[in-house]
This record gives sequence, structure tokens and C-alpha cells, in this order.
Amino acid sequence: MQVVQMLGSRRTTILALDIELQDMARLTYKYSSIPTHIFMTTRSAALIQFKSSFTIDESLTWDYDAGINSYAKTDSWKEGTDCCSWDGVTCDIIKCHVIGLDFSCSLLYGSIHSNSSLLHLPHLQKLNLAFNNFNASKMSSKFGEFTSLVYLNLSNSYFLGQVPSQVSHLSKLVSLDLSGNYLQTFDKHS
Repeated sequence: MQVVQMLGSRRTTILALDIELQDMARLTYKYSSIPTHIFMTTRSAALIQFKSSFTIDESLTWDYDAGINSYAKTDSWKEGTDCCSWDGVTCDIIKCHVIGLDFSCSLLYGSIHSNSSLLHLPHLQKLNLAFNNFNASKMSSKFGEFTSLVYLNLSNSYFLGQVPSQVSHLSKLVSLDLSGNYLQTFDKHS
């Protein structure tokens, strides 16, 4: 502290501000850890339910020259653990929301139904389901309810049918990749 005092009051003010910010961070952590437990339980259960609706198909390897590494990301998912630490899951710890899911090349096989627990994560900003086999699933109109979605990648995942018009309502969407599927044009319903 003597060195700081010799440098003048400006330096002392900066040091005091740094200490205040550290104290605020500790308080924020204590405050946010209370609802986080409830959040983890609810969101973890939804993701475990999503995981259980699929099988892992080891034949779905996508090891191309692009360096794509296929593995079952959901293997790291264990009940009773923080879903924010799971492979492929990104969370906003402050707001207690799952904001990103990256299941690309996860060897998932099965159908995504319109009542899938995946579709009950309203704060998603990034969703990547590329290079899986969703068994000729139709793209649910509920994809249009992800109002915070910025990035959506469903490429090479065996979706079939028309792209629901509700996807066009995603006003924050910056990137949409539907390539390599058996999708047709947008449906005509709004």
C-alpha cells in the first residue's frame, strides 16, 4: 500500500475500485448461487429427457478432412450434476439460462418430436444439431419460438419436409444452415 500511496491519489482510487469490484463479484456469486441450484435441476432434467429420446449410433462418424471429430457428447451428462459443465452445453450463469447447445457430430439417432424437451429451452441463442441422424424428422414449427436464437445449424441431420414459416420470425437469427437435408421451401402458412 505504501507504493500505491507514493504514486498519488489517482492510483489509490484505481486500487480501491479494483477491491470494490472484487467484493461485488463475490456478492454476485453468492446471490446467483441460490437460484442456480433450482435452475440446474430444472434444465438438467430437460436435457436428460432430451438425451434419453435418442440412441447413440457409432456408425454416424463424420471424420472428413475438415477435422470433424464425432463422439457422443451426451456421455458426459450425469443426473445430479451441473448441466453447465456438460459437453456441448453453454449457460449464462448470471441469468441462469441455457443459451447454447452444440450437439454437432454427437452420433445422435432418433426423431425430434414437436413436444421434445429441447424445444422448451426458450433462451437459446445458439443451437447446432449438425451431422446427426434425426430419422427423417419434420422440422417443428416450435423452432420459431426460439426468439433469442442467433445461430441455427441443422445441416446434414436427415430432416425431411418443409421448413416451417415460423423460422422466418426469428428476428435475431444471423446464421441458418439447413444444407444436406431433404428440406423443401418454406411452407405457405404463417
